[in-house]
Amino acid sequence: MLVLCYGITKSGSTLAFELVKGILESVGHRQTRLPDVLVTPDHSVNFVQQIDRDKLEPLLEVATDRWIAVKTHARLRDPVFPYLEELQSQRRVQVVASYRDPREICLSLIDAGDHARSRGRKAFSEFAQLEDAVPAVLRQIENFRRWGALNGTLRLGYDLVAFAPDEAIDRIERSLGIRCDHEHAKQHAFAEAFTQKNKAQRQRAKEELSEEQYARLTEIFSDFIQSVCEADDETWFSTLREQILTKVVKRRAHRR
Repeated sequence: MLVLCYGITKSGSTLAFELVKGILESVGHRQTRLPDVLVTPDHSVNFVQQIDRDKLEPLLEVATDRWIAVKTHARLRDPVFPYLEELQSQRRVQVVASYRDPREICLSLIDAGDHARSRGRKAFSEFAQLEDAVPAVLRQIENFRRWGALNGTLRLGYDLVAFAPDEAIDRIERSLGIRCDHEHAKQHAFAEAFTQKNKAQRQRAKEELSEEQYARLTEIFSDFIQSVCEADDETWFSTLREQILTKVVKRRAHRR
């Protein structure tokens, strides 16, 4: 099985990915770095920048005999959506999609921007204030919604993975149909792996944002906060799923 770990940037996606790796390793599926022809060469972990049939098929071949986790931040485009759903229904793929309160993500992006500029690095350097972070987070929320709308996707919130890892492991176990060594998985994710951890605090936004800033971000991200962070509203995902599948069917019919 190929376990695709998608996550909104700075949502704890690396931590979730490493937790999945620890789980798989604990049940005998060794997680080694794949050849550069299969994954992005400049990454130390199994990471892919795009998701399409050409990228997925060789990964699926590798994941036939052993289960392997691959991380991505890729946009899930319409034509790939039904293909991934089919793979997931066949138990050849399991998607794990990570998310976080977008107000917290904005703060984490600013932290990453400060860190990047202090070291002369380009990645994340564009994030200096809230106004820089908001558009990027809105784009990634829409992409997360696509990944989360796939039938069978496991959606994991940051607070669950970071602060209640045993419950997160329980959910991952159920989605994969396995039982693992919880302590081994946690040791790997929290003590051994590099997870790009920043402040690792709960509810930073309430403490670090002004009342005005907090209210403004709450309004901007209200749909996501209410539908995902607070209510876990399945219809928020299923509505988009139906829209995507309808568009795909219409395009196929038009080609004929």
